[in-house]
Amino acid sequence: SARTRNCNPLHFFTNKSLLLAFAFVAETIDGPRRQGAPQQKMSVEMSSSRLVSDGIACGDVVAREESGNALTVDEMLSLHVGENGPAQIRHFLIASGAWVPAVFLTLMSVFTARVPKWQCSTPEGCKDDIGNLKDICSLGLDEWEWLSKTASIVSEWNLICDDEWKVSAADSMFFAGFFFGAGMLGQLADIRGRWAALYVSFIFGGVAATLSAVSFEYWQYLMCKFVLGFGCGGIGVASFVLSTEPLGAKWRAVLGIATQYWWAAGICLMSGVASILTEWRVFSAFVVISTLAYCGASAPLLKESPRWLLISGNPEKAREVLTSMAKENRQDIPEDGLPPLKQPASTKTVSIGSLFPYPALRRRLFAMSFIFVANSMVYYGLSLNVGSLGGSIYLNSFLSGLVEMPSYAFAQFSVEFFGRKRTLIFLNAMAGTGCLLSAFVTGKAQTAVALIGRFGIAASFNMIFLYTTELFPTVVRSAALGTCSLVARIGGIAAPQIILFRRFHDSLPSLIFGATAAAACLTATLLPETKGVVLEDDLEGAAKQASAKSSTREFVRFGLSSEYNDDDDNNNEEDEEILPR
Repeated sequence: SARTRNCNPLHFFTNKSLLLAFAFVAETIDGPRRQGAPQQKMSVEMSSSRLVSDGIACGDVVAREESGNALTVDEMLSLHVGENGPAQIRHFLIASGAWVPAVFLTLMSVFTARVPKWQCSTPEGCKDDIGNLKDICSLGLDEWEWLSKTASIVSEWNLICDDEWKVSAADSMFFAGFFFGAGMLGQLADIRGRWAALYVSFIFGGVAATLSAVSFEYWQYLMCKFVLGFGCGGIGVASFVLSTEPLGAKWRAVLGIATQYWWAAGICLMSGVASILTEWRVFSAFVVISTLAYCGASAPLLKESPRWLLISGNPEKAREVLTSMAKENRQDIPEDGLPPLKQPASTKTVSIGSLFPYPALRRRLFAMSFIFVANSMVYYGLSLNVGSLGGSIYLNSFLSGLVEMPSYAFAQFSVEFFGRKRTLIFLNAMAGTGCLLSAFVTGKAQTAVALIGRFGIAASFNMIFLYTTELFPTVVRSAALGTCSLVARIGGIAAPQIILFRRFHDSLPSLIFGATAAAACLTATLLPETKGVVLEDDLEGAAKQASAKSSTREFVRFGLSSEYNDDDDNNNEEDEEILPR
C-alpha cells in the first residue's frame, strides 16, 4: 500500500545550529559505533533544516525514495563518486585554506597593538641614578618619543600608562563579537548554505579590517573590532563543514584535524610578514588584501555542500555536484546518471536543560564547560601575550605557530593509545607548568617554557571537542558541544583583561594562566574515560552508563584488560577518530 507523507513547503530550521561542524563530526564518530544496530544517528543533516522546495513535488520525492535505488550521500560517495578522490582533495584544500586569512584577522592585533620601541629625547637620558632605564610612565612627555609614531595603535594614539586598558578592551571587544558571530553566522550556514556563510563571514571581517585600518581615533577602531570578531566567528564553522562534508565517512575526522595545520601555518606566515610590514596600517592593508585574494580565488572553485543541498530540498542540485566530482575522480557513471539521493530521516533531539535532572551528566557538562573556558583563556592569552616574552615578538610568534603543528599530531596519537582522560590531564598539566615556569625566568628560558605551555594548550584545545562528543548521548550531543564552545568565548573575552594585570607585576598574567590550566587539569580528573565506550542515544541510557563502574566490561574496553578481545578491536578500528579544534 502507498505510504503517506506530510510535505510542508515552509522552510523550517533548527535554532541549535550554533556549531554545525561539531554536530557533523559527532555523526562521524557515532556512525561507525552503530554499524549493524538499529539505532538512530545524529548528523548535521539531522540538525539542519528539513524541507522540500516549492519546485519539487512531494510525490516525486516519495516515488524516488520508494524506487528502491535511492542512496544516502555516504553510500553515493562510496559506490559512485569516491570517498577521497582528487575532486574532494582539491575542494578540501581550497575550503580549509580559509583558516589562513582567518588567523590573520583573528590575531592581527598581536602586531597592530604591540608596544613599539621608544627613545629618550633629552640629553640627560632616561636612566635613574643607578643606571636602570626608567619606566616610561614616570617620564614627562617631552623626555621621550616613539621611534615610529605609526608603528602600532599604541604609539599612534599613545595607549600607555593610564590608557593601556584600551588595548585590552579592544581585544575583548573582538571576542565579544566572536561570541555573537559564531551563533548567528552558524545559523546562516544552516539556513542559506555553507558557501554563503563562509563568504558573508569574510565580508564582515574584511570590511571591518578595512575600516579599522583607516580609523582616525580609538573609539572608531573599537567598534570595528566588534564587527571583525563577529565575522571571524563564522569563518571557522563554515570552512570546516564545507571542507569535510564532501568526504567519505572514514576520511572526515582524519582530514578534519588537518584543517588546524592551516591555522598554525597562518600564524607562522603572519609573523614573517609582520616583521617586514612594521607599520600597523600597512600590515592591516595586507590582511585585507589577503582576505580579498582568498575570496576572489576560491569562490568560483568551491561548490556548495551536497549534504546541505539535499537537506535544503535540492536533491537534483546535490546530484549535479556529486556527478561533477565523480567525473573529476574519473569514476564510471551509469548511463542514466547517478541514482537518486535519499532524504535523511529525522532524529529527535532535546534541549541542553534536559540533562540537568541527571547528576552525572550535569557534572560532566559543568566540568567540560569550565575546561573549555580555561583552554580558550590560556590559548588566546598566550597568543596575545607573546610580546611580553624575551626576544623578538616576531620570532616568538613564529615559534608559537610552529610548535602547534607537532602538538596536533601528538594529541591525535595520544588519545588513541593513552585515552582521552589521561591525554587531557597531561596536556593541561603541561600547559600549566609551562605558564607557571615562565613567570619565574627571563630571556630565552622564558620563551622556551612558554612554548611548552603553548604546545600543551594547543593540543588540549584541539582534542576536547572529541572528548565532549563522547561524554553525552545522541539526543543532546550537539547541544552540549555547542554550549561548551559558546561559554569558551568567555575565556577569550577575559584573556586580554588578564594580560592587563602585568601593570601590577610582569609575571601576574603567566601565573593566572598557569593556575587556570592547573585547575582544568584537576577538573579533568572528575571525568570518565570514554575511549572504547559505547555511545548511548538517550539520557536514561547515558545516566545508567555513567553510574556504572569504569571497569565494567559492558561499557568500556581497556586494551590491557584480561577480557580484551582482538576481534573487538579489529571490528572497531574506526571507532576512535580525532576532531578538529
